[in-house]
Amino acid sequence: MTDSETRGRRPRRRHVLAVVGVLVAGSLAAGCPQSPDRPPERAARFPSVALNTHDQVTARYGYSLADVSPAHLDETPAGQRALVWLGGYDKENCGWKWSDDEVKKQFERYGLAGSTRVTGYFVADEPNTNLNCPQAAADVRERAALVRSLDPDTDRFTLVNVDDPNQFADFRGTTDVMSVDVYPCLVGKPCDWSKIPNAIARLREAGVTRYMGMLQAFSFEQWRWPTADELSGMIAQWQRSDWEGQLTFAWEYAGGRLADHPDLLKVLRRLNLAPHELFPLPESAP
Repeated sequence: MTDSETRGRRPRRRHVLAVVGVLVAGSLAAGCPQSPDRPPERAARFPSVALNTHDQVTARYGYSLADVSPAHLDETPAGQRALVWLGGYDKENCGWKWSDDEVKKQFERYGLAGSTRVTGYFVADEPNTNLNCPQAAADVRERAALVRSLDPDTDRFTLVNVDDPNQFADFRGTTDVMSVDVYPCLVGKPCDWSKIPNAIARLREAGVTRYMGMLQAFSFEQWRWPTADELSGMIAQWQRSDWEGQLTFAWEYAGGRLADHPDLLKVLRRLNLAPHELFPLPESAP
């Protein structure tokens, strides 16, 4: 994420291997009672969010969560719940874009802790991408603790997105959930089917046990739109892991719109509505 308004997320310009993991604590537990305004049981088992939008049309494709800032919480579509963006981390200056006092004000102003719309809090996105902030993991841990003090409901989760496998161990446990985005399809090249399994292996080596996968559905610089079969292959590889949900990057990004790719939306809808029905692995995968 670049900021809380545009919600644009810039992929890495160099080595691209990121991992998105999300812990949905109580709401994912088997047998957890559902309140009337919670998403359907299938969505609770496998939360999914299309990033960079809270357009209600995403519900048509099975997305159970909306990507919102606190100021837009009331715009969470009916039948969905909110993954709330909390301003993010400034990876150039190694500090929070919102101070602790501002976070507290946002919680109070928009009633986040008491809202039945909220299911989680996106604390930071790639906080140490540039290897510029060695204290970033400690900062994220402290911010997540602040959020938990403001909202002690363990049915909600805190989330950090870490894009460098070498940092998985550092950020393990800083939030309830870690997320991983692996973008295997580059312009002019076949998809690299080793990237997702390698990321999953690195998560396990680092002891990260609760995570979601972020799926490539965008085009920007060296990354290209995948075909429907390639997106299916990504999903199939993630399904052979312990992922607990998915984030799609992105509904809109750099002038591209997922809505203009109905073939990809058909694949994503199938995943969101029946996440445990396995997709076939890519034929060229190792």
